[in-house]
Amino acid sequence: MANSTITRTTGRRRLSALIGGVGTMGLLLTGVTAAQAAPQEAEHCVYSASTQTYTCHHSLTEATATGNRLAKAQGDVIGATVFEFRDYGGASLTITVPKPCPKNDRVDFWLDLDEWKNSISSVQAWSSCWIWLYPESGGRAGPFKDKHPDVGSYIDNRTATVGLS
Repeated sequence: MANSTITRTTGRRRLSALIGGVGTMGLLLTGVTAAQAAPQEAEHCVYSASTQTYTCHHSLTEATATGNRLAKAQGDVIGATVFEFRDYGGASLTITVPKPCPKNDRVDFWLDLDEWKNSISSVQAWSSCWIWLYPESGGRAGPFKDKHPDVGSYIDNRTATVGLS
């Protein structure tokens, strides 16, 4: 199966996304920090697993509205939003998936993080998806089944991989 890579640079984050499909759909997001630039406004991105594209916006309201429009047009749903800071602050990444997460006792979508590694402090789960946060040291936190303004001290700023089930 072919893999596609999408890269977009805006604001202070550069995100690259690689989608692969073997059995269940795999989802991998990686990123690179912009060269030592002055701090800028937080960026809010939406990634579509179906089209393998993403858009970035200056506000969470814009990003959420775009995510909802894109998801509805493609028959997708918003699966999760992760945030840089507690109480849904800072930069955000909203992920749309092809269908609501099935409750099949396994993680159906995986996100290995580079730019977002060790920087997630709050999450919002959507469309029956549960969010699992995995640190590099092993173990996991979750499932986060709803909105969580603080993921807890065990996983705060320690997430290396996000799973959606």
